[in-house]
Amino acid sequence: MNHGWVAVVVATDLVYPAPCLEALREGAARDQVRSLVAEFESLTDPRGASGVRYRLSSLLALVVCAMTPAGHDSITAAAEWCWRAAPEELAAFGLPYHPLLGRYRVPSEKTLRSVLSRLDPAELSAAGFAYLTSLLSGERATPAPLMPDGGQEREQRRAHQAVAQADPVRRRRRAIAVDGKCLRGARRPDGSRVFVLSAVRHGDGITLASREIGAKTNEIPEFAPLLDQIDDADFAGAVITADALHAQHAHAAYLHERGAHYLLTIKNNQRGQARQLHRLPWEKVPVIHRDDARGHGRHELRLVQVVTVDGLLFPHARQVLRIQRRRRLYGAKKWSSETVYAITDLPAEQADAAEIAAWARGHWTVENTAHWVRDVIFGEDKSQVRTRNTPAVLAAVRDLIRSALKLAGYVNTAAGRRAHTERHRVLAFYGIT
Repeated sequence: MNHGWVAVVVATDLVYPAPCLEALREGAARDQVRSLVAEFESLTDPRGASGVRYRLSSLLALVVCAMTPAGHDSITAAAEWCWRAAPEELAAFGLPYHPLLGRYRVPSEKTLRSVLSRLDPAELSAAGFAYLTSLLSGERATPAPLMPDGGQEREQRRAHQAVAQADPVRRRRRAIAVDGKCLRGARRPDGSRVFVLSAVRHGDGITLASREIGAKTNEIPEFAPLLDQIDDADFAGAVITADALHAQHAHAAYLHERGAHYLLTIKNNQRGQARQLHRLPWEKVPVIHRDDARGHGRHELRLVQVVTVDGLLFPHARQVLRIQRRRRLYGAKKWSSETVYAITDLPAEQADAAEIAAWARGHWTVENTAHWVRDVIFGEDKSQVRTRNTPAVLAAVRDLIRSALKLAGYVNTAAGRRAHTERHRVLAFYGIT
C-alpha cells in the first residue's frame, strides 16, 4: 500500500493541510511575495484558459526559490523542495487553497515541467532583469548575506581581493558582452544541440537579455533581436563587445542606429578587414598600455597598441586595437604568444587605449562570471532536460539566481547557495516572510 501511495504522489498534485482560515484571510504573506512575483505577473501564460489550477507567477517563484539552495539543480529536486513546504509558505506563494479538503495544493513535477517547457525564455529573462533592476534602485531592500560562522569573513576577503585585482581604469561608458553558449546535455528532437545567446553586463556579470538560437540558424541573425530586448535607457551610449563571429556590417549599422558603440574582434573569417589591419604600420606605433598580471599559476603580459584610422572597410570604424598576449607558466622558460585585433567606432577623445583594453579584457566576464558559474555551480552541462523551451528557460532561471546572489554581496555563487540551504533563509532572501 505504501508503494502504491507513493506512485500517486509522483503523478498528481499534492495538497497539504492549511492553518486556520483567519490567518489565510489576513493575506500578509501573500502581499510580501509580490517582491519576487510582481515581475512575473506580466509574463504571457502559454496555457489555455481551461484547467489552469496555479498562477504562472506562483509556479515561477516556486522554481526560483527551489533552485536557489545548493544541490537543487534539476526540476525533480525543485519539485521535492516544493513538496516539503509548510502550509504558511504555500500561502505566501499564492497557491490555491482547497476549501473541502482544508489544504493547499502543491504542483507536481509534471506540472512544473509542462509549464517551463512552454514559456518564452526571452520574456522570462526580461522579467528577471526588471526584478534585479528594482533591487539596484533600492525599491526592495536586499537582505544582507546570511553565512555560517566564518563565511561572512571569507566573502569579505574575496571581495577585497576582487577589488584589488580589478582593472584600475576608470571607464566612462557601460559595456555589454554578447556571447553564445551551448547547453551540452540538451538535444532537440532532430538531434541538434541547444544554444543560448546572452547579453551580460561587464563588471557584475548581470544578464540583461537572453535568446535561444533556433535549430536551423546561428548567432548572427539573433544578434539584433537579442539586443532589442534591452531598453534604450540601458543601451544608448553603451559599448557592445563581441567575438569575431559578430564582426558584421549589419551589426555595426544596427548599433549605430540605436546610439550604441562596438568593440569587435577581427579574425580571418573577415579576410578583407583582417588584411587591412595586418598592413597597418604597427612597427611605428608605440605600446601605450601595458598590463602585467600574475595568477592562476601563470604570468601574463599584455601589450596594447592603438591606431586612429579612417576609411576602413568596416563601417564607422575609428580606432584599431592590437593586443599582444604573452603567457608563461610559473617555472617555465618558454612564452606562448597570441596577437588579437579589434576595432571600435569610438574616437580617441572618447575612448583611450586603457579603456579599450579594459573593455576587451572585460568581455570575458560572460565566460568567467556567467557561463562558468552555470556549468560548474548549477551543473547546466550535465542537465539532460530537453523538452521544448525548458533548457533555455532553466538557463534564464539560473542567471536570475546567480545575479541576485551577486547583488546581495556573495562574491562566490557556490557559497551563496550553501548559505541558503535552510528554507526560511531562501524565503527571506526573496522577501517572502
